[in-house]
Amino acid sequence: MGQKDSKPSYNSGNSANGYNSRYANTPSSYSPRYASSAGNNMQQPEAQARLQRKYSRIGDDYRSVSQVTEALAQAGLESSNLIVGIDFTKSNEWTGKISYNRRCLHDIGNTPNPYEQAISIIGRTLSAFDEDNLIPCFGFGDASTHDQEVFSFYPENQPCNGFEEALERYREIVPTLRLAGPTSFAPIIETAIGIADSTGGQYHVLLIIADGQVTRSVDTQSGQLSPQERDTIDAIVKASHFPLSIVLVGVGDGPWDMMHK
Repeated sequence: MGQKDSKPSYNSGNSANGYNSRYANTPSSYSPRYASSAGNNMQQPEAQARLQRKYSRIGDDYRSVSQVTEALAQAGLESSNLIVGIDFTKSNEWTGKISYNRRCLHDIGNTPNPYEQAISIIGRTLSAFDEDNLIPCFGFGDASTHDQEVFSFYPENQPCNGFEEALERYREIVPTLRLAGPTSFAPIIETAIGIADSTGGQYHVLLIIADGQVTRSVDTQSGQLSPQERDTIDAIVKASHFPLSIVLVGVGDGPWDMMHK
């Protein structure tokens, strides 16, 4: 299995050849408390050596989803399991000032909002790699999870049956949520690690759709990391020990500079 850079990126990870995925053995909780325990179950050197022969590294900076899918295909990916994480932080209320006519990026109306557009576009591309079409979908950054946990789109972490159902469920839950923060990608990455670890080395792609970068408060001194930045980087480093790629798709006005770093 190839190694990831220890920094946030548009796409980071490894790729593998096909297998069949079922979630019957998925743990009953995907909270970061559960997922973080995956770090205590790192593969032994022999298992890591086998995975290194099975996975190859792909690039980590792309400008479009089509570039990501092309890179995955060129790396030999035939099938994978998709995991989706959606950003419900409060910054979504103003990061559409330029690109979305000053509307909240999660506004549900007669035309698809930026998140709906991203889910639809990616559903037509990355879903081609998903054999069983079962997609665990999670939200983070709302008033119930903040930067500590994630919530499942369905009770008991039931996966969505394809991106069409994921989109339908997204529209159902958005009106019930209260946007909050701060922004950290660590909980959703830890959740994905827990899922990947529970499926015996099967390859997963974590898709994170977010409106901007990880929270960096004014109190964070130059050259230092905020707690959310540090936790996110630590989670990405941990993810490099598992068959997991992270695809980060930005919506809204940004900023995106820290994502590229």
